[in-house]
Amino acid sequence: MIDRSKMLHRPLPAMWWLEKKGYFIFILRELSAVFVALFALATILQVRAINHSAEAYAEFTAWLASPLLLCLSVVSLAFVLLHAVTWFILAGKVLVVSLGEKRVPASLIVGAHFAGWLVVSAVIAGVVLR
Repeated sequence: MIDRSKMLHRPLPAMWWLEKKGYFIFILRELSAVFVALFALATILQVRAINHSAEAYAEFTAWLASPLLLCLSVVSLAFVLLHAVTWFILAGKVLVVSLGEKRVPASLIVGAHFAGWLVVSAVIAGVVLR
């Protein structure tokens, strides 16, 4: 059994995450999960309204056009973009891709993720704006 009375316990200040930029970005990325969930919920509600009726979809789009929801949508977009960008940057550190005996540089992996994101976004924009 471990004697916890002899363990060093340093209290952590409530705003520890404001001390370094990396900590701050970490907390923002964790917070972004809430906004990603809100975005997913809005998408589910939109599909539900589309399946229900034309009137339900019209009411849903009118609700989305309210100033509060527009503001929330802009904030959610910013957090979703932060989430995606930090995720792709982490991929370069986490993924180990080897070609023969050499490891593919992290910058190439990150660049490939961003290029793929750009291509998929362009295809979706092409379909939606057609």
